[in-house]
Amino acid sequence: MLLAIVSTLALAGPAFASPACKVTPLDPSWPSNSDWASLNASINGGLLRTVPVASSCWPGNPFGSSVSCGNVKSNWTNGMWLSTFPESIDYPIYANNSCLPPNAPGYVEERGCTTGGLPEYIVNATTEEQIATAMQWASERNIRIVVKGTGHDLNGRSSGAFALSIWTHNLRQLERNKSWLLPSKNTSEDVFIVGSGQQWGNVLNKALEHGRVVTTGQDPSVGLGGYIQGGGHGPLSRTYGLASSHVLQMRVVTTEGKILVANDAENQDLFWALRGGGPGLYGVVTEYVIRHHPAPSSVTMGNLLIAPKGSSNRSAELSWDAAVTHLSVLPDLMDAGLAGACMLATGQNAMTFASLSEPTTGAVIKQVFWSFNSTPSAMEALVNPILSNITHAAGGNNSLSISFSASQSNYSSFFSAISGSDAAGGQSVVSSRLLGRAEVLDTPRHKRRAYLKIAMRAQNETAGTYATIGLQGGPGVRNTQQEEWGALLPAWRSAYLHFISNGATVDPVAAGSPKKALENAADFNEAKERMWREWSPKSGAYMNEANPFTSNFKQDFYGSNYDRLAEIKAKYDPSESLFVLSGVGSDKWQYDLDTGKLCKAK
Repeated sequence: MLLAIVSTLALAGPAFASPACKVTPLDPSWPSNSDWASLNASINGGLLRTVPVASSCWPGNPFGSSVSCGNVKSNWTNGMWLSTFPESIDYPIYANNSCLPPNAPGYVEERGCTTGGLPEYIVNATTEEQIATAMQWASERNIRIVVKGTGHDLNGRSSGAFALSIWTHNLRQLERNKSWLLPSKNTSEDVFIVGSGQQWGNVLNKALEHGRVVTTGQDPSVGLGGYIQGGGHGPLSRTYGLASSHVLQMRVVTTEGKILVANDAENQDLFWALRGGGPGLYGVVTEYVIRHHPAPSSVTMGNLLIAPKGSSNRSAELSWDAAVTHLSVLPDLMDAGLAGACMLATGQNAMTFASLSEPTTGAVIKQVFWSFNSTPSAMEALVNPILSNITHAAGGNNSLSISFSASQSNYSSFFSAISGSDAAGGQSVVSSRLLGRAEVLDTPRHKRRAYLKIAMRAQNETAGTYATIGLQGGPGVRNTQQEEWGALLPAWRSAYLHFISNGATVDPVAAGSPKKALENAADFNEAKERMWREWSPKSGAYMNEANPFTSNFKQDFYGSNYDRLAEIKAKYDPSESLFVLSGVGSDKWQYDLDTGKLCKAK
């Protein structure tokens, strides 16, 4: 609801802000109710007081949510639904599980319903001028600012306690311009001009209407901002490169209230940083100009399953050998035209992917391949010899069960088959790495096997875990022109595979608090982070799907670009109003999820 008159804050007791901390409602320098009302008037009534949507599930509906509890419970895992609410994020653990419905993971009745780690106020932005006014107002008052387009974010960057949130969801421009003038050249380009509040499912549907495709992720609920600014991989990245390399221009609002155009002719340093240098750090992007490509005439999909046959230790151990062999051939298959995603599962998790009668200590591989403008027979010709090699290495077909089939469809049907938005509400901390040929081919086989077992460790070994291994690097990324590379992590140049391990369980109920649960998961992941650094010391991780608590985030997420990015952040956000976990400059700050305080590190 729009803010008219703000109710008086109930202070827990006297407190005094340190200049080294962002202000909170307990500090004397926190703006008064009339100050907030004045801000609201200056931005045409666009200021919202945070109302947790799940408030209706609590006695008395303390924040007055207008959405029924039944509706909240039935949609809590739907990212597209959650994105329509200004405060909601897909992974509420990063908002301290402040107000959950009873059926949500991490729900504890005694915690009640509070704003907790959610922002204090939200700007429902419909114009750049509103954003500029609010950003300057907040930065001058030492208030933390966060940016939220959709809230689809594994690393909690789109929420923060006592912050002013800039909600860009209603910046919905979406149009094609076939003769957009390139800023530094006397030529034109066929582009889409897209507001930062759009979601990739809408943009792709618009492109397909024109016989075109854009570089999206697999979840249509994902927004443009964090995806592009973090790099942006997806079904087309093996073919055309990452989303950040497709941007020709951005419009940006800074924390000083400036409205800027960033491209290869104006504010080139900011344009460079915003293409892969990290989301929510340098300003609020309001508009993107992006390239697009012809839609494939056909898409061939192949489904491969490799699983232990029976429950013998021999079959289980041979399945790990099969997994090592399978990963080692993927770069060649990608160079030959295939892309896709592999699921690697253990324990009880493996039973959901294969017809196993009991959990396994081995590994189950479920691989989806795809290729464009090709045929099922061409895919089979590439894959079948490799499956024969895996079978031979396993001593025939007595120990492993292997099946493969391929079919053809159009791009729209293909995208519907691989996509989905029902992954919100989860509570986990992943550990991930970009792997190239050297890692999956040149590393001694016994070491690859050992590394793979560490990557697949789970806190609950009986339950096991799963990993997603995306075939998202390769030729399209490697061949990206230097001027289109931006601040993208240099390790992407040699990357083929994006390995995401999900073994760290976040259980705030058992741990006693979300903060402690996240700390436990981070501690468990540290062994995996050490393994990645040993296996691939010159590589890194895709920051949008990585461990935000890794101590090596500067090298892992930004590589040799970090120092230049720090200079650019200081230039465009001198008040350090924009903070995200493992973001550029975040090592100078400490964010306490329990108290919500954000203070300079000592």
